Amino acid sequence: MSSSILYAADHPPATINGRLRRGEIRQLGRGIYTTDLNTGPGKVVTRSIHEIGGRLFDDAVITDRSALTGGLVDGHLYLSHPKRHREVELPGVTITARHGAGPLPSDTRLPGGLHLASKARALAENSRLSRAPRGGGQPRTLDIVELADWVSRLCQFDGAERLQRYREDAEHVAETVGTNREQVRQLSTLIGAALGTKPATTASRSLNARQAGIPYDPVRDERFDRLAVELRSAAPQTRPGLAGDPPGYTVQAFWETYFSNYIEGTTFTVDEARRIVFDGEQIGGRQADSHDVAGTYRIVSDIDEMSRTADDPREFVELLKYRHSVLMAGRPNVQPGAFKELPNQAGQTLFVDPALVDGTLIEGFHRLDQFDTAWERAVFVAFVVAEVHPFVDSNGRMARVMMNAELVHGNQSKIIVPTGFRSEYLASLHRLSRDDDPSVFIKAMRYLHDYTSEIDWTRDENAESELDATNAFNETDDPPRLTLLRGADIELDVSPVDDAPVHSGYVAPYIRNGRTVSGYRKPVR
Repeated sequence: MSSSILYAADHPPATINGRLRRGEIRQLGRGIYTTDLNTGPGKVVTRSIHEIGGRLFDDAVITDRSALTGGLVDGHLYLSHPKRHREVELPGVTITARHGAGPLPSDTRLPGGLHLASKARALAENSRLSRAPRGGGQPRTLDIVELADWVSRLCQFDGAERLQRYREDAEHVAETVGTNREQVRQLSTLIGAALGTKPATTASRSLNARQAGIPYDPVRDERFDRLAVELRSAAPQTRPGLAGDPPGYTVQAFWETYFSNYIEGTTFTVDEARRIVFDGEQIGGRQADSHDVAGTYRIVSDIDEMSRTADDPREFVELLKYRHSVLMAGRPNVQPGAFKELPNQAGQTLFVDPALVDGTLIEGFHRLDQFDTAWERAVFVAFVVAEVHPFVDSNGRMARVMMNAELVHGNQSKIIVPTGFRSEYLASLHRLSRDDDPSVFIKAMRYLHDYTSEIDWTRDENAESELDATNAFNETDDPPRLTLLRGADIELDVSPVDDAPVHSGYVAPYIRNGRTVSGYRKPVR
């Protein structure tokens, strides 16, 4: 129980009134007070919602739309209670209890007095379509497309065997929770479509993709949407490219190769990198690393190759695989040109499951038609490849290769990520990937586009001198950091973001940056 919440029923009225007069507590709602005077009332209620809900509606069940997160959905907590039908307005939160079945044996009791509906019960109750409230807003239960999306998600993250069990259990409790036969039949059809046992006509993109055998990651799909919206609303960005000018393009391709490998940990001195690229030398004891550098240069220095972009999603996938096969030709153990077969992760960040790689890349590609400029397409493609992480190795380099191909095709300057901007670049990716904030990534990529376009690539010595003068080789996180030639600098809000708790399947809601967050995660096998 939260020590900051007080209830009038637990104390004499004189005690409550006295503490109010002395400014020791403040009121959150009828009979509900808090000793936390520094946090906004909405945040106090949000972090204590289970306790407050349990106090107001003891033995109620979190269900309907709230069952998916275990808590608030857009500021609403939906409950089922066997005796009470009531709506309570609190700062930033509305608790709505409807008449319905109380806790069932399969439901989970939570600290504070509430129960969480089992997934089977939640499926049955969300099959009961409801109307949107007067004045607008979302209905308390999922609409048919949202229900189909959830079924598809459960199939992916909980597995076919569990989903089949959910269907059986949902049919068993349907009458108890007030779901009629037609509604149960519709749910069964959706689950059958996800399991591949019966077809279903649905407007759910996710379930249709699963029926077609190309399922995708719905969490990443939503993240792609956020980035696409932010890119379309961002200021225009155009920086002319080198147009295949032989000396300049060759110089730039070398430094692109050098830095793209260096920030991934394939570190050579500049002289060693030059010998690998221009003399075909393999540095002693580092044959595979030397191949990585040579393979990267072979791609990025080829103006014809870097002018190729895909016209359809399958061509995009094949182009990605081909370029990976060239880049990773010296490492047969990482399956050059083939997508991963086992999950991969960085720290606590789990990348897209192998079974969803094709579908998620295809879903990402479909959004490219939304963009008006090569810069927008490039930034979007870079994130899609990095976020999916489709290969065993070299995903970062491939993201940047695909990004720069979009820029070259659009006659725009490439984007090079020097060592002196590595921390900011990676942190901006993490902010989008882990906190769904695309603004920092877009700002970072805009800065790098400006930076790359200002370097004099006409001669190698000119380029190296300007790279050095702008701190491109700085390997520490301390100043001096990367600066533009005109002296401008950039400040990025890239403070660390706590990662989500990772479990198999459902992740209970948690507070991150003042927001209630929830989702589904699958552990690495």
